[in-house]
Parts: sequence; structure tokens; C-alpha cells
Amino acid sequence: MNSSPPLLSVIVPFYNNENFVVASLSSLFNQIGDDIEVVIIDDGSTDNSASLVRQLLAERRHPQVVFISQENSGIAHARNVGLQLATGRYVTFLDGDDLLSSDYLSILRPLLLANEDDLIDFNYQKFADSPPEQPVGLAIRSSTYDFAGQGLACLTPLFSHSMWHLWSRVYRRSLLEGDRFEDGRRYEDVIFTPFQYFKTRKITHLDHVLYFYRDNSQGITRNIKPKDIEDMLFATGKMLSFVEQHRDDEPLRQLAALMLGNCFSEIRAMSKALYGYYHYEPETLRTFKRLAEACSNSGVPRKKIRQMRYARVDTWLSKMRWQLKKR
Repeated sequence: MNSSPPLLSVIVPFYNNENFVVASLSSLFNQIGDDIEVVIIDDGSTDNSASLVRQLLAERRHPQVVFISQENSGIAHARNVGLQLATGRYVTFLDGDDLLSSDYLSILRPLLLANEDDLIDFNYQKFADSPPEQPVGLAIRSSTYDFAGQGLACLTPLFSHSMWHLWSRVYRRSLLEGDRFEDGRRYEDVIFTPFQYFKTRKITHLDHVLYFYRDNSQGITRNIKPKDIEDMLFATGKMLSFVEQHRDDEPLRQLAALMLGNCFSEIRAMSKALYGYYHYEPETLRTFKRLAEACSNSGVPRKKIRQMRYARVDTWLSKMRWQLKKR
């Protein structure tokens, strides 16, 4: 009997995904071998999702599957359960309405077997109804982040774009030890993923689409609520505290400022979507002051820093425009 741990654990949380979860899991099962562990968490679905998954598992009979159902506790809690159960050398995530590319594992496997990287990130593509056709025969371009030559500055493009999706990365499981997703928080990827890049210098990027993200009309980005601002502020506060704990690390501050600038833009956009103008609570205004200080003399545009520092003016002007439009 093989006592070595699985090469990779794929954590699949789902909630009421009866229209998509079978296709999602099939995109994984169609290409895995016995060295891949699948950890599936039903987060209290009230539709037929769990029954469909059980039927699929009975048909597939994969030897390395963990399937549990729990009371609805949110995706962050479900992912924490998945991390507790995973035993693979590496871990990754698949959401219950998304798809893996058909060459996902054939491309990743050599890197996982080489066992040199702590983190591997790759490209993804959005789709609405049907996933896009996958080109055949494309050369796979991979590159390691040049920490030796550039230091943390090699991560500048990544932090500038601030696309922190959990599922467009594979992580060495030991890299994540001691970390948890914040229960009850949305934007758990923004709260979690950036910090993994400060833990290691062994990171590879694959310039290839390996993941298809379903642009769901019920998704988080289309249903903004006041708590979304609260949760994005939580993510912002976590990075601000991290920067303040490393005051003497100027390259780290420069990098973090790029992410913080994007967090500010997200909060600003959410506020306008909710209220029609830039409405900020007193605690938000205090956070913006800290942001302006953390982002000064960085790659963040000066105009954005002024908007952080003088957010009350931003509110006043945008409210005037909003009121004029209502007339």
C-alpha cells in the first residue's frame, strides 16, 4: 500500500450549484489519477446539488475522495474545513460552478513532481454560458519570479493588478500552515492570497489559461451590500497593519501600496454603487487617512492619494452631482 501523501489536494466547496457542480467536478475527474485527492464540501445546499454529487462519486469511484456536508456557514468556513482535511503535498481550489481546463493537470504535474515551487500561479478566463474553445498545441510559457535580480519588485505587475483569486494558484500545503480564511467574510481571497507571496521566494508563473471562471449573475461582484464595504475594509486593514509591522521594509511598502490603492478603488466603487455617491462612515475616513500615508511616494497615482486624504471633498462633490441627476 502506498503510504506517501497525495501529490495534490483539490478543495471544492459548493452551495446550491445543482446546474453546474457535476460539470465542475467532471472537469477534474476526467483527468486525475490516484495521486490526486479531492476534498468536497457541501455548505448546506438546499437544492439537489449534494444528491447529484453523491451520484457522480458513486459512478467515478475515485479512491482519494473526502465528501462532507455541513450546515451553511459560508465559503470561507467551507474552505477552512477543506484545508483541515487535505493531506496532499500541494493544495488548490475549485469553485462548484467553475471548470478546469482539460490540460490542467498535464501541465501542472511536472512542476508538482519536481517539488521545487512553493506557489504556482496561472491564467484564467471568464465565461458566461459555455466555456471558450481551448486552443490546441500552444507552447506553455513558464517563468520564475526574479527575486534574485529584482527582489520584491519582481512582484510589481502582480500587485498592480491585484487579482487574488484563490483558484488560479497551487500552494504547497506547508506554506499555508497556520493561516485560515476569515469566517463570515467575503473577499476572502483578498484577505488571504497576497500574504502568501511574502512567505517564499520559490514561485513560478504559467502564462497559460488553466481555469475557467463562470461569470455568475448571482456572484459577489453584482450584488453589492454594505457588508461588502466592511469586508474590503477588513482586508485593507490587514495589509495596513502588515505594512506598519514592517516599517523598515521599503520594498514591501512599495509593493503593498499598489494593492492598497486597488482596495481603495474597490471601496469607492462599492460606495457609489450602494448610495449613488461616495458615502463613507467615520471609520472608513480614518482608514483612508492611513491609506494615504502608506501609499505616499509610491507607484499609486497622486490623484488617488489626494482622494484618500480628502475623501470628504470627494463625498461632497459626488453628492452634488448625484442630487443634480435626480432632479
